[in-house]
Amino acid sequence: MAPAQTGTILQQCRALCVACCCFVFATGCNTMNGPTVIEIDSIDYSKAFEACIEASRSAGMPPQAADRTTGIIETEPRTIGSWLEPWRFDSTGAMQKAENTAQFQRRRVRFVFTPKDWQPESIEAIATMTGSAAPGSADDLKRFDLENYKGPIEIRARVFVERNFTDGIRINTWSATLTTQTQTPKPGVTDGSTRMQTTWTPVGRDEASERTIMAEIQSMLNEPSTSSQTTAVPSS
Repeated sequence: MAPAQTGTILQQCRALCVACCCFVFATGCNTMNGPTVIEIDSIDYSKAFEACIEASRSAGMPPQAADRTTGIIETEPRTIGSWLEPWRFDSTGAMQKAENTAQFQRRRVRFVFTPKDWQPESIEAIATMTGSAAPGSADDLKRFDLENYKGPIEIRARVFVERNFTDGIRINTWSATLTTQTQTPKPGVTDGSTRMQTTWTPVGRDEASERTIMAEIQSMLNEPSTSSQTTAVPSS
């Protein structure tokens, strides 16, 4: 082989290696550059609430429930991209992309608004459990009302990773065709089904995704207010 041809092949190999490295590093758009907590004044509460809703929608997880009084937003889940989906860039690095290829996983987000320095009541090791407070009772009204609260408010985002499991699956080590599932009768089922459906189990948090979403919210809050008002999401 001529030296010129050898040099051309080496250059092509180097270019291919560089392209592969760039592709691997570009697979994760989530970073740890965003804040963990955002502090706002109560006068900006409505704007911040709408910013969280918009950030969740842009991430593909629209709000499932939004309560302005207690300051909680729960979103719909969304599956995480894998190596079989090269057009998805929502993974936190190549390792998470590989993990999502081997496992079926999804994310969901919870936004929590609380007064600054607020702490939940401590739970004693030995105490009588009375259950949740009845709506409208004195214990229920002890929780803050952010729609009427005056003072600094803190915003936090929690991104939970959930993994899909199949209950009672018995994997055969010789052949996948021999894998079976235990038959668990379900009382009251009238459609003829005798097996439990697959379940989603929380396996951890995605802190890089949390920081990325918080950075987007911070960017929205830094933008000057406009005269147009966003359609409010009803409390649930």
